[in-house]
Amino acid sequence: MYGISCCRYLDNKVFVSLANGDLAAYRRDSAGGWETSKPSTITLGSATTPITRMLAVQGKLWCGCQNNVLVFNPCTLSVEQTFAVCSDVSRAVLHMASFGYGVWASVQNSAVIKLFHSLTYECIMEANMAPSVAKMLAGCNDIIRQHKAACLRITALLCCKDLLWVGTSAGVILNLAIPHLTASATPYPVLAPNVAGISHGHTGHVRFLTCVEMTPKKHLTAKTKQASKGRSVRRRGSISVASRVLVISGGDGFEDFQHFASNDSAGRDDSTNHLLLWQV
Repeated sequence: MYGISCCRYLDNKVFVSLANGDLAAYRRDSAGGWETSKPSTITLGSATTPITRMLAVQGKLWCGCQNNVLVFNPCTLSVEQTFAVCSDVSRAVLHMASFGYGVWASVQNSAVIKLFHSLTYECIMEANMAPSVAKMLAGCNDIIRQHKAACLRITALLCCKDLLWVGTSAGVILNLAIPHLTASATPYPVLAPNVAGISHGHTGHVRFLTCVEMTPKKHLTAKTKQASKGRSVRRRGSISVASRVLVISGGDGFEDFQHFASNDSAGRDDSTNHLLLWQV
């Protein structure tokens, strides 16, 4: 039995990437249950180059394998396209996030994110997060700032409501507006992104980023008119409040990057796991 790297559901199948480089595809049986004992197994990597990340994009499964992305067809169970995210074979693809026709990706031990077109696989833009992180850390202790800058890397990616959220090993969370791409294969005049740092983050690594949609509540638009017994109750129609989304980050400690603690309480909760929530 091999370890599991990640799982994804797509095209009524569950795909499981294994530590030996295999991809197992589980189907449903005629009764609607899962055939757990008879998966289809496809070898995409090896024990030294396993599939490190999977993402459903435009009906295909993007598999990060070493420094490459393998575009996998879930119907034919075959690889349709392969392209390199970076030229360094020692850096595996660790994080991917998609929005529309764009897919953001980052590799191991790197502070650079890249934007690829989901149909042409063209690299449209790349951005280094290091300068923006350095601005957020400008007020912290010199030794801490130098240590975080030296080992800076991307640790989480999330696309939510036209924004890309970027988690880093420094605990800083950044976001930038996502360019709207079309299905056309023509070149895109995409400008350098405006990366903004969020004032609150974590003392240690940002472990994950996710989002949750909150259920909207309904409010009556007019007063209820109650008649005497035996007569009907008349109400006007109700409308739904626009749905709200919470972005959630998990990581070690809590940090206010605008007001660094300098008293005895500094560092007290650095090793305590924290969840931070933003309403967007």
